[in-house]
Amino acid sequence: MNLLKKIFTRSAQSPEEIMSLLAGDRQTRTNVLVNSDTAQGLPAVYCAVNTIADAVSNLPIHVYKRDTEGEKERQRTHVVERLMNISPNGYQTAFDFKVALLRSVLLTGNGYAEIIYDNAGRVQKLIPLHPNEVNVKKLTNHRIGYQVTDNGKPRPLQQEEILHIRVNSDDGVIGKSPITVCREALGLELAAQEHGSDFFANGIRPFGALKTDKALKSEQFKNLQEGLEAFAKPGKRFRPLILEGGLEWAPIQISNEDAEWIESRKFGVADIARMFKISPIFIMDYSNSTYSNFSEASKAFLQQTLKPWLTNIELALLMKLIPERNQSMVTIEFETKDMLRTTAKERFEIYDIAIRNGLMNPDECRRAENMAPREGGNEYSQSWLQQSKAAESAEN
Repeated sequence: MNLLKKIFTRSAQSPEEIMSLLAGDRQTRTNVLVNSDTAQGLPAVYCAVNTIADAVSNLPIHVYKRDTEGEKERQRTHVVERLMNISPNGYQTAFDFKVALLRSVLLTGNGYAEIIYDNAGRVQKLIPLHPNEVNVKKLTNHRIGYQVTDNGKPRPLQQEEILHIRVNSDDGVIGKSPITVCREALGLELAAQEHGSDFFANGIRPFGALKTDKALKSEQFKNLQEGLEAFAKPGKRFRPLILEGGLEWAPIQISNEDAEWIESRKFGVADIARMFKISPIFIMDYSNSTYSNFSEASKAFLQQTLKPWLTNIELALLMKLIPERNQSMVTIEFETKDMLRTTAKERFEIYDIAIRNGLMNPDECRRAENMAPREGGNEYSQSWLQQSKAAESAEN
């Protein structure tokens, strides 16, 4: 009865919350509560979520229009460029908005923003919504309906009025976060963390015991306990212990379970990295890393970890912020070239090849390095053509 009351007393419950309540208030087999808040108590989870959210949010988003020949031209004055690169509303920067949206998706599986239109039906603002404020329902007409609760008052919204980013969805409607899917693994890590906290909580650790052949009176036992507690206070730890009354110190060896505790924590970091499909390097675990493989890890981070997120967001923005009649001629893309930015030596070697083969002119290379153009720098090299002609002459 209490469970039903817990579910139905609130005006709005997300499906994830209801399923969590039915599953026992998110308790795992280790009797540890696992949710988006407790999971972030694990440094590896906190770092993985912030690393992905910050990396995606750092990337600029551009709108391109394609002509009939497939050539793309950037639309710098497009409203999506302003919303996603400057500010989506009157109180957030674009970076803040994207971080909040990505964190919501990573932690709950769903990220929502209400789309505000002007009187002419053009997108004007994006207002972020907390997942707990939104209910999602698949309608009989193959559309999706949303119910948003503001200050306890629900209001319905159509699918055109909500930007919804989802991940790990089984039905295409509601997403599931890695925290929900891998709850038991996180419960194990939280239990190990609690074990470590308990292990080190007291100044005197269970490394030994006091023994005697005599029975201690209650007053003697109380005095002994007070003395040990005073011995455990900061500043007095590890001092020699003075024994009297026939008491002897018997050391206790650390159990195999405690000896393996650190190793289990290391394995937990790797497990969390797998949950978020991220290399341990990017959650600050350098135990198996060298500077020589960091460059390759960065490429893998973009291709394996970020690319699915970028594609997911690009298509959601295109579907919700661009009119359907224009979607076939417009693309929305993250600019990722800075993530692959190499050393100065490697960059200038690439520029040299690009200029000599007529792929880029000097001004384009200078612009990529934030340098001003120079006179004659907009001309393309024809050396590749001369080399081709020289090769043909040599063959004849």
